[in-house]
Amino acid sequence: MSLLSRIEYQSGFSELEKKIADYLIEHKEDVIHMNLKELAKATYTSTATISRFCKKVGEKNFNDFRVHFAEVTQSQSFATVNFNRPFLPDSSVGEIQYNISDIYKQTIDGTNLVLDLNELNRAVDCIDQTNIIDIFGFGDSYLTAQLFEHKMTYVNKYVNLKAIPTEQNQQALYTNKDTVAIVISYSGETNEIKPIVERIKINGGTIIAITSLNNSFLRKNADICLTMCSKENIINKIGVFSSKISSDYIIDLIYSMIFQKHYHDLMINKVSMGYRWDYRRNETTQEKGKEE
Repeated sequence: MSLLSRIEYQSGFSELEKKIADYLIEHKEDVIHMNLKELAKATYTSTATISRFCKKVGEKNFNDFRVHFAEVTQSQSFATVNFNRPFLPDSSVGEIQYNISDIYKQTIDGTNLVLDLNELNRAVDCIDQTNIIDIFGFGDSYLTAQLFEHKMTYVNKYVNLKAIPTEQNQQALYTNKDTVAIVISYSGETNEIKPIVERIKINGGTIIAITSLNNSFLRKNADICLTMCSKENIINKIGVFSSKISSDYIIDLIYSMIFQKHYHDLMINKVSMGYRWDYRRNETTQEKGKEE
């Protein structure tokens, strides 16, 4: 992971280190001209704390950090769009279009940076090898869960998804050791998610979490963790953009990898059913025949 990514994603950072990282991102133009003492003063820390921070993000010392930090800053590697507020009251249609498209691009890139491919392969194997797949999500995460349920029909997998929150709680009660439970939550700390995770753990189910980098309740209790792009503030945002894009992208990866495992059988089956039941094809064929 690049220096920029380590600072932005703050994985494993203490609260103090997160404040330093936030300062670096918010005052990047000032930071490249600061010395060690000045940065410590600006962040209300000590020179020793700054030195430890530099080593934590992979630099030998502050001087090396400042050089590399200046390089990524001057090459405009930092996000040019605010993920929480991608538009303002006076933004033009063109500005909104550009910023939203930029969020899509940066979200995919950000997800690829933090997504552990070993964990992704483990998740795919678990889903592929089980006959009991439960999925849990609320709010916007429920929409991603619906996407997963829909896509799995194309790989002959039945997914249990309940629309009503109380039914999701009930579903968790019937988890067993053969169940693979996919839990989608950006924060991983909601009151709806916690009891569900607890019940699945008690019953011996396997939990695949799709969540942010935060060291949340869900992340701590998951058997496999797939990390979303984590650039949104949980509270202070206009709407859900990046987290939804990221979770949907992860779902698409899972679907694609399972389909690829059984490519020939699934492709033959899909084409065969299309010939038999897709009336759009029949209508197109008939119209073409008339023209000829």
